[in-house]
Amino acid sequence: MDRPYRIVLADDHIRFRREMRKILEEIPDIEVAGEAGDRQELFDLLELCSPEMVIMDLFIPDLRAEEGTKLIKSRYPETKVLITVMDHEKEYLFHGLEAGAEGVLPKQHVAGHIFKAIAAVRQGKIYVPPMGSGFPGTISEKSGEWADILKDPIGSFT
Repeated sequence: MDRPYRIVLADDHIRFRREMRKILEEIPDIEVAGEAGDRQELFDLLELCSPEMVIMDLFIPDLRAEEGTKLIKSRYPETKVLITVMDHEKEYLFHGLEAGAEGVLPKQHVAGHIFKAIAAVRQGKIYVPPMGSGFPGTISEKSGEWADILKDPIGSFT
């Protein structure tokens, strides 16, 4: 049997982590390897369980997603990063993507889009929510200027 795709959740809001865990536990082949509420917990978990993905809030205590993504990518280059943001935090979208994150997902769209986001990242795509959510769509590759790409996103979900 193949090893499940292991995900660590990093968010300082325990209720959000609980809801995210419930959603992820319904997805076949996904395992929530652990939860972190701050920087120290996150890096302790990364050391212990070597997840394939970290789903990280834009701001957790002692760590912004941009810095966190850079640290994760430097220490664990194979680990994918999906950043969750509140709708009013859209202006921070570029920071996480420029730091190397594989996607961004508004928290209010998690229930409807988390499966699509994880699937896109697993396929090597960059996930940005669909146009109707106030964000652009998916991006097939990391290339060019983010501002230009996001004005005219490449690809979409089927």
